[in-house]
Amino acid sequence: MAKNTDPNVVLSLEKINELEEIIESSPAPRFGGNTDRRIVDIDEIYNLLGDLKVTIPEDVRKADSIISDAKNITSKAETYATELVDNAQARADAIIGEAETKKNNIITTAEANASSIVAEAEAKREELINEHSIMAEAERRANLLERKAEYNAKKVYDNAKTYADGVLGSLMQFLEDYYEVVEINRKDLGVVPKPDFNESPDEAKAKEEEAEKAKAAEEEESGGFFGLFKRKKKPEDVEEDDEDV
Repeated sequence: MAKNTDPNVVLSLEKINELEEIIESSPAPRFGGNTDRRIVDIDEIYNLLGDLKVTIPEDVRKADSIISDAKNITSKAETYATELVDNAQARADAIIGEAETKKNNIITTAEANASSIVAEAEAKREELINEHSIMAEAERRANLLERKAEYNAKKVYDNAKTYADGVLGSLMQFLEDYYEVVEINRKDLGVVPKPDFNESPDEAKAKEEEAEKAKAAEEEESGGFFGLFKRKKKPEDVEEDDEDV
């Protein structure tokens, strides 16, 4: 039997071999736990696919079943990624609401206790002052009691603020870890934009770099995803500010 020497067939086989070599030599992702996946140079893959596409017969390139399968896979991947992000956002909102409620309750209780302590100290001070026979001693003890009460009240309030700040700090760390997991899962999906074979590789790369720069600028301007969860100043930070003044 004569050997098939069709130039298109030979070229197709060469391009397929190159594609296999790229995939086999590409590193596996560090996260995700799936060793069957690889991190590849998307521009190089697109170039090979573009060359291979030229050698494929017209009827094969127009096969509706292949196009339909590709669209279904892309749609399912996008749906899964969207659901994952929505679930993470809902979880984050619930945790934030709970933390805010707990923080407000702690601060409200601390303020009420502080007001009660100060009011009690004022009442005791007035009582001692009104006793004329021990006027001097009453004044001294009342002032001491008032200072002690104010100190204790401030300490209770500062401890409450410190605890609330710790709660929000733990929340911030949780959200950072959860966001990283979501990002890793989205990358593991391997969803990439549909290539435009009418544009050159340089144009495609330029568009990709421009999109990355725009995204970085937007995150810098808005403070990023976690700019919404900036921590409040701790009591010691406020004291340092007062000392500077």
